[in-house]
Amino acid sequence: MQKYDVIIIGGGVSGLSCAITLGSAGPKMELAADKKVLVIDAGKSHLNMAELHNVPGIAEGTKGPELLASLAQRAEAYENVSIMQGTVASVSGTAGDFKVTTESAETFEADIVVFANGMQTNAVEGIGAAIVDHIRAPRPGMVMIENHNGIIGEGKYVTGCAAGATSMFASAAGYGAQTATDIISSWAGKYTVIHDILTKG
Repeated sequence: MQKYDVIIIGGGVSGLSCAITLGSAGPKMELAADKKVLVIDAGKSHLNMAELHNVPGIAEGTKGPELLASLAQRAEAYENVSIMQGTVASVSGTAGDFKVTTESAETFEADIVVFANGMQTNAVEGIGAAIVDHIRAPRPGMVMIENHNGIIGEGKYVTGCAAGATSMFASAAGYGAQTATDIISSWAGKYTVIHDILTKG
């Protein structure tokens, strides 16, 4: 059974943003260099139905599926990040020894689990928190995972729309990066932010 430091459930905006930020820590921090990250994506991101016109830094009219593919490619450019297709059925165990099982009965181990499964796809056994009405969704029927500052319990995080962020791209992406920063900080033992600095030519 393969062991990962972090398994992210959901390969939408927040899940991929989290993976990218975690991946970027590897080349910059010795303690993160060997941390392995797996994203398990069910392919149900709402971004697949979007065309973007109001996101800073993203070209006007960018199609959601193209942007998702670009984010996935960027995440996997880090050698410690892997992405697989699948639907997670259950999470069991405790921090440092979680077992994540897919509907096809594949099982993976992880120290940390991040739920990034959006506003409608929270049917995972073993989340460990209540599913409640979404606090920032304008449409009925949208839900989120109850949490405290993105934490469900020891070793369990929730991010993006599943944590209560709006469905705006920038909000979900920022939340994913925030969750990754919290995880990196837990590794470092102090609050740590991975900054990219302009290289002087």
